[in-house]
Amino acid sequence: MRRMIRGLMTTATAVVGLLGGTALAGEGNLWFYAWNNTIPLEVVQEFGERHGTALVVDTFMVADEAEARLAAGRTGYDLAVVPVEMLPRLVSIDALRKFDPEERAQLNGSHPRLMEKLSEAVPMASDYAVPFLWGTTGVMVDIDDVRERVPESTLNSWDLVFKPEYAEALSDCGISIVDAVQEVVAVALNYLGRDPNSMAEEDLDAAFDLLAGIMPYVRTIDGSQQEQVLQNEACVALTWSSDALAPQSLLGRDEIRYFVPQEGTVLWADVLVWPNESGHFEHSHMLLKYLNEPGVLAKISQFSLALTDIPTTHEAMQSLDLEVLEQIAPKHLRDQLFMLTPRTGEEKRILDRRWRRMQLGL
Repeated sequence: MRRMIRGLMTTATAVVGLLGGTALAGEGNLWFYAWNNTIPLEVVQEFGERHGTALVVDTFMVADEAEARLAAGRTGYDLAVVPVEMLPRLVSIDALRKFDPEERAQLNGSHPRLMEKLSEAVPMASDYAVPFLWGTTGVMVDIDDVRERVPESTLNSWDLVFKPEYAEALSDCGISIVDAVQEVVAVALNYLGRDPNSMAEEDLDAAFDLLAGIMPYVRTIDGSQQEQVLQNEACVALTWSSDALAPQSLLGRDEIRYFVPQEGTVLWADVLVWPNESGHFEHSHMLLKYLNEPGVLAKISQFSLALTDIPTTHEAMQSLDLEVLEQIAPKHLRDQLFMLTPRTGEEKRILDRRWRRMQLGL
């Protein structure tokens, strides 16, 4: 779900991971499967120095890639990160192992409101997942370009993206939408006052009609929103908070902003899971505990620009730019955040088919 481009950063996997192919765990190595650009090199090196076991990080760029690989089995991964809504499909094919309830209870729960949303959306998460990183799906803007074209009042609303008159006004500087059908349809449904997770035909018709109305003014639907905004190829992007905050936080590009629309949006969660064929049980538990240490989570939060399950008041978080992190899920809007409920394979195919047909103008 969260594909982080961020070529402006050096990835850990360039040094310690594999590029493509199925992992084959070697003796003495511990294998971790995660989104690209989420685990800083210092975290990988520190684990090896502390425990005397090399940590190898293999990465994926697209959620479907991770699901396919874990579903296929024989990965050799000892621990993995996946979007939480993927859990039921992986559990249904026996691809994941349950966590020990007592061990799991010691690793999370610092954000009770976020945990409540997670448990409501994916009840089995309490057995098969440990919360790891949180973020939102919102709007990335080049504030100067946008202010020249539309009213200031649009800069806290989905109107900026979904009203055809504003989309038309912005078309010359560029609108980009992330290629994530379930999330985009969910925010469209929520904007229309409907259940964001509905699969009812009349609701999907309404959502795709709304999207079709702005398609003439959308320049791209892909996964490169950050790059496009940085290169002045887009001034508005519907994208993930982790991508959108990087230019401001890491490059000092204050004209590039991220906001969560007042109508609400998707709260996404990436969770740690235990692949069923993992063989290094003692070491994978050691890695699980290490990744949930406050100091380690703080480093991951700073690198990935995502929320973690430690409160911002913790001493480990005080070195971070908390103002940037607050933009991910502003406290005054947290009641308007919602999580995606899992889709069956057939429901996923229906959404994918309609998404592609819309892009083709059919």
